Amino acid sequence: MGKQPIEDASRFKDGRALVAEYDIRPSGLVYRNLGVDALYQAAVQRRQAEVLANGALLQDTTPNVGRAAKSSFYVRDPELRFDGKGLDDLIAWGDPAANQYDNLPIDPAVYQRLRRRVTQHLSSAGDVYVFDGFSGRTDRSRLNVRVVTDRAASALFARNIFLRPSAAELMDFEPGWTILHAPDVEAEPADGTNGKPFIITDLAGRTTIIGGTRYHGQIKKSIFCVQNFRLPLEGVLTMHAGASEGKGGATAIHAGLSGTGKTTLSNTGYPVADDQIVVEIDGDADAIVSNMEGGQYAKTESLRRDKEPETYDAIKYGTTAENIWRDANGEVDYDNASITANGRVGYPLDFVQSAKPSGMAGAPANITFLTADGFGVLPPLARLTVEGGMFHFACGFTSKMPGTEKGITEPVPTFSSFFGKPFMPLKPAYYMNLLAKLIAKHGTQVWLVNTGWLGPNRPGRGRVDILASKAIINAVRDGRVDLDDSNFWYDPIFKLHVPKSVPGVDDALLDPRNAWDDAAAYRETANKLAGIFQDAIGKLPEVPQAVIDAG
Repeated sequence: MGKQPIEDASRFKDGRALVAEYDIRPSGLVYRNLGVDALYQAAVQRRQAEVLANGALLQDTTPNVGRAAKSSFYVRDPELRFDGKGLDDLIAWGDPAANQYDNLPIDPAVYQRLRRRVTQHLSSAGDVYVFDGFSGRTDRSRLNVRVVTDRAASALFARNIFLRPSAAELMDFEPGWTILHAPDVEAEPADGTNGKPFIITDLAGRTTIIGGTRYHGQIKKSIFCVQNFRLPLEGVLTMHAGASEGKGGATAIHAGLSGTGKTTLSNTGYPVADDQIVVEIDGDADAIVSNMEGGQYAKTESLRRDKEPETYDAIKYGTTAENIWRDANGEVDYDNASITANGRVGYPLDFVQSAKPSGMAGAPANITFLTADGFGVLPPLARLTVEGGMFHFACGFTSKMPGTEKGITEPVPTFSSFFGKPFMPLKPAYYMNLLAKLIAKHGTQVWLVNTGWLGPNRPGRGRVDILASKAIINAVRDGRVDLDDSNFWYDPIFKLHVPKSVPGVDDALLDPRNAWDDAAAYRETANKLAGIFQDAIGKLPEVPQAVIDAG
C-alpha cells in the first residue's frame, strides 16, 4: 500500500507559512499539532518507529542513547545585551582545555553554516511536523515554543513533554522560541562540535538547532536551558527538580541529576513535576512552585510495577519510548540493558493518575537534594543547615550512571552545580542567591537524600531500595520526621545531622556505617570523599566562606 496523506492539510491556514520564516521550503506537506493517531501512523509509515505490545511508540536512537554532553553550544555574540550585561558577564563559559564542556561558545559563522544545512534538509525531507506549545504554566514563566522536525515520533514527544495549547491559543500563537530539529544532519570535523551531534542555541535569534542525534532528551533539555537563562534574570528561580504535594497540602522539591530517582520520588504523594520546575519566590500562594512541562521523561531500567507503578502504568498507547529491548513480538524487558541502561519513555502528565492537574503548588516546606553516592558513605537521609544546603546545591554531587551520557559505562563520582550544571548557563551566583532568598522567605528546610549505594564498592552491592527512598521522601514532605535534636547524630566528616529513625524505614539503614565491616575503611573512604567535596567547591567562583566551611 502506498503512502497516504496523514490528514487534510487544508484544515490549517497555510502549513508552509509556518516554516517559511526559517527558510524551509518543504517538498512534502506541513502538519501542525497533529493528534496521537496521525503521528503514530506517520512514524510507522516512514519507518521512524514501531509500536510495542504495550502500545508505546518505540524508536532506536543508537549510537546516541544519551545527551551529547560535549556538543551543546551558545552562539557567541559580543553585541548582545540583557539588562545591560553582555554574555561574558552572564554565562559561565566552559573550557574544553580544562575538560569543562558545559556552556561552550561557538562562532556565529559555524552556527549559520549548520543552520543552513538543517533548513535545507527539512526542505528536502518530505513531510514536516510542527508542534506549537508552551514551557511554563504561569504568566511569568510561560514561553511559547515551536518545534519543527521531519520525524513524527519527535513531534509526538514534543506533544507529550511540552504544555499543549487550546484551540483558541493555537489560533493566535506566535513562537517565542523555535527548535529546528534535523537528526539526520551531522556535523563535520571542521565544524568543531566535538562529534557528529550538535545542539546550538542562538539567544539573539531565539532559536535552537539540533542535529546528529535522535535522542529526545536534547529537545526537552534545550528549552530547559533557555528557561534557566532567561527566568533567573527576572528574579525567578529555576531548578532541575521535581516536586510533590502531600495529603495535607505540604509541598516538597526534589532536586537531582539523572539516575538519582527524581521522577520516581516526585511521583509520590500528588506529583506536581518530575524534572523541571519554576519557583516564584514572591508569587501567588498556591503557585509558588510550578511545573515547566506537560509530561515526564522517565528511565525504564529495571522498571517494576510493584515498585514504580506510576511510571509503569503510564507506558501505553500515546507514550514515546527509546532504546528499550523488545522481542520479535514487541514485548519489552526492562531488565535487559543490552541496548543501553538509559532506556526512556515520554508521556503526558495526565498519564500519571495521582498527578496534580494544575501542575502548581504552594511554598516548599522542604527541599530534598537527591544523590547517588558511588562511594557508599553518605546516609540515606541527612538534615542540612542553611549553609549546608547552599554547599550541596553549589556542589551537586552524584555519580554519573551508565547510559545517561555517551561513554559512561560504570558509576563515576561527579559534581554538577545546582544538580544540573549542563543546563544552567548563568554564573553560579544567580542561582545561589535565589535559593538563599527562597529559604529565608519561606523557612524551607533542606535535606540530603542518598538514593545510591551503601558500603564498600564490591560485586553484588545493591542500591538503597527505592521503596525505602519513597518512605523517606514521604516522611520528610509530610512532616513525619521527628526534628528533635535527640533523634539526630552528628557526622563530623560531612557535617551532617543524620536521623536515628524515620517512619517506615529500618533504623539500621539510616546509618551508612552499618554497611561497612571495616570501620577504618569507612572513615578513610568518607574522608576521601569529603576532600573531593572541598576541591569541587573550591573551584567555584564567589562562594561565601561560611558555605565552603559547611561541607
